[in-house]
Amino acid sequence: MEIKEESKCKPQIETDRLSSLHESLLIVILSFLPTRHAVRTSVLSRRFQHLWKASPSVNLSFEKGTFKESTSYVAMANSVLLSRQPSDPPLLRLNLYVPSRLPDDIPPEFISSLLAHAHSLGLRHLSLDGFGDHELILHSVFSITSLQSLSLPITSRELIFPSEATATTLTRLKSLSVDLNPVKSAQVERLLSELCCLEHLRLGIVAGVLTVSSSTVKKLELLIIITMDIPGSVVRLCMPSLEFLYLESRGTSEHLPHIHGDVPLLRKSVITLRNLRSNNVNAAIAQFLKFISHVEELSLDLKEHWYEDYPFDILLEPGKEAPVFPNLKHLNARMCFHEHNFKAVISLLCQSPFLQSVKLVHKAAGYFNRWPKKRRRKDWRSKLLRNADGNYQYAYFTNLHLMENNRFMKLLSKNSTPLELKACKAVTRTSCAAKLISGF
Repeated sequence: MEIKEESKCKPQIETDRLSSLHESLLIVILSFLPTRHAVRTSVLSRRFQHLWKASPSVNLSFEKGTFKESTSYVAMANSVLLSRQPSDPPLLRLNLYVPSRLPDDIPPEFISSLLAHAHSLGLRHLSLDGFGDHELILHSVFSITSLQSLSLPITSRELIFPSEATATTLTRLKSLSVDLNPVKSAQVERLLSELCCLEHLRLGIVAGVLTVSSSTVKKLELLIIITMDIPGSVVRLCMPSLEFLYLESRGTSEHLPHIHGDVPLLRKSVITLRNLRSNNVNAAIAQFLKFISHVEELSLDLKEHWYEDYPFDILLEPGKEAPVFPNLKHLNARMCFHEHNFKAVISLLCQSPFLQSVKLVHKAAGYFNRWPKKRRRKDWRSKLLRNADGNYQYAYFTNLHLMENNRFMKLLSKNSTPLELKACKAVTRTSCAAKLISGF
């Protein structure tokens, strides 16, 4: 007992694990901090006094989004960026906040000098936040030959891309993120045609007529803002190397854009659509599903607008056949599985013989209490079968062997006609035989 009491009273020695870390690891940790916070670490010890200056990442922005501290902003820019020398560790990443209306004591020439100096330090990744269409700053951005990624949100009415040959400057650019408002198809086409090494493109546009063409892009993130005054929007994709497509719509989706084009190598697609209306949504989505029908992985996240009183068919165009996905292996669908959507997904599954996994999650439509006499809960109730947990809100199937999985075949047969189910079984047997012959 006495020995135990002595061990309890023995003081514990605290170890300084932070100081034992290697200097290169500390610099990596500091690079994840905002520059203002990284500078404050200089008071910790002599070792940290100048350690922040070696950080490969610099973040220059106004605190709390105000422009009252422009003097401190200039002082910070001078100390963390303009004081760097080409002989110092290279600057890899710069996040620069440029307000749409610059303060009087921060002219565009000062921002251009920051970009020019970052160019001399070998800048690779540039992100501009709150950016207005300052022509002088745009010229400075498009002259940084060392850039590998660029994030450039543009929110003004007039888009003025530099007229000089981008192909001779941004020869290393692999990732581009740009928001265009309003969209001007000719400028987008010219910009993309001059980027010969671009692999990742994130494009935010207002619905309209647009052609996105690139022979090198492999990953496309397309964010479309839907407006009430643009009913006939069309987006054409000409991307022979595209492998991944992410599509998201924002706004009231009464007039979804019709998306078509040429994407022969597309293998994975993620679709997120909100506020869907019953006017002509199903025609646009059905056309898009046919456009990407050769994918191997498909993720759908769909939600009806809460104005809709009664369920309607989102995926299928009335009177027409369901799209066929002959290569589909993985399906992830999050939507309100009322009667119409459930039948549509079943039709899709019946014609996808190579499925390996299926994930179906029911999302309630919500806002029932606003019109209790019109929108009835039973109309929007999930039609999925109860799973092993006694829950009909989700259904997961992995490592599918279609003919051997009774639960999956029961799900298919719930709303399928005998002829459809018989055809599904026949296609499944054929695909299984083909796998055996080919050695899989």
